[in-house]
Amino acid sequence: MRNKILSIIAVAGCMAVSAQETCIITGSLADNQLADGKKVKKVYLTRTNEFGVATTVATAKVKKDGYTFKYKLTPDEPVMQYTITGFGDSQGIDLFVEPGEIAVATPSAIHPEHSTVVGTPTNDTYTAYKAIAHEAACEAARQIAALEQQHGKEWLESKEGKSAVKRIKAAEAVNAESQSLRFLIDHHDSPMTPLVAEQTLLPKFSAAYAEQITKSIALSLQDHPYYHSLRNTMLANSLKVGNEAPDITLPMLIGDTKHLTDYRGKYILLHFWAEGEKSADTFAELQHVYEVVKEHPEQFMILSISLDSDVSAWEKAVKSYGVDRTAWLHACDGVGPESPAAKRYGIAHTPQIVFIEPEGHAISLNMDLDEITMRIEQILMGDLYYLDQEK
Repeated sequence: MRNKILSIIAVAGCMAVSAQETCIITGSLADNQLADGKKVKKVYLTRTNEFGVATTVATAKVKKDGYTFKYKLTPDEPVMQYTITGFGDSQGIDLFVEPGEIAVATPSAIHPEHSTVVGTPTNDTYTAYKAIAHEAACEAARQIAALEQQHGKEWLESKEGKSAVKRIKAAEAVNAESQSLRFLIDHHDSPMTPLVAEQTLLPKFSAAYAEQITKSIALSLQDHPYYHSLRNTMLANSLKVGNEAPDITLPMLIGDTKHLTDYRGKYILLHFWAEGEKSADTFAELQHVYEVVKEHPEQFMILSISLDSDVSAWEKAVKSYGVDRTAWLHACDGVGPESPAAKRYGIAHTPQIVFIEPEGHAISLNMDLDEITMRIEQILMGDLYYLDQEK
């Protein structure tokens, strides 16, 4: 009997571990009809990577206007926002995938963005956060309705009435923003906080205030991808000579993925380029720079980032130019001009070269090719000119 009990406990323990590593999403469609009259037959769970590329990770059939995803999470997988798609041209349903059971209720397949998502900590927190703006809009509507009842519809359309409506809406918007900020501070340890802060707060506040917001996030989240993204967006927004340069993800020519911060300790010539008529000339000029760099690979390196969307064509171009060498590395995310790396550095045209010193601060944001060799030789002679420049 004792052995049986122990066996049952062991099995139950394994089932619990399994459940902890699985996200079960159960969805319901009250009105499963799209704008064209067709019904949703399949829905897809999609994940968007750091380059903005969406990938389907699970598919579910819609049966009796409902569906279920059972998505297995890898060990130590961070809580991230995914999207349920498959609703024609309509938006999808955003939700955070984490261990546990999530219930998604969609009133209409035409407007899936109006779905409610409940059941796990991060989703419940996100739902509560979104409710702040909704309640503010409702409160503004109630006050405007009260004014109409008191003064009449004609007065509401008058100059005085329009002014009163604007004041109410503005006041509720400020109130909602204040409450939202307080909510994020109170939930500083939620994975949704750095994501929401980047999406909604950074565009509104100064660089100094944005830095304070970033610092307010829990230490436990500082290895989370959303925290890194928030911090790098903040650095990108305040990028100038002397400031820390934002980190970027680098899909390398040799097939692995690196980060710019992996090369801290070296001077980096961050070279943004795209295949075109000027590419050959630029690489020819950089070859002269490389002649100096290759003698000091422990100190300097060239990192060429292609903004081409055809990865195979990029690989051929690198080989044809003969620039795949020691201390001259190459990366391409295949996104093209919309590359997150280019956006982080405000690259509006190519070629463009950003010079970064060993501690990760920008020395120059658009160094002229004629100046590069001179500056490298200056540094080799011990003249760290950029220290005075930063001051």
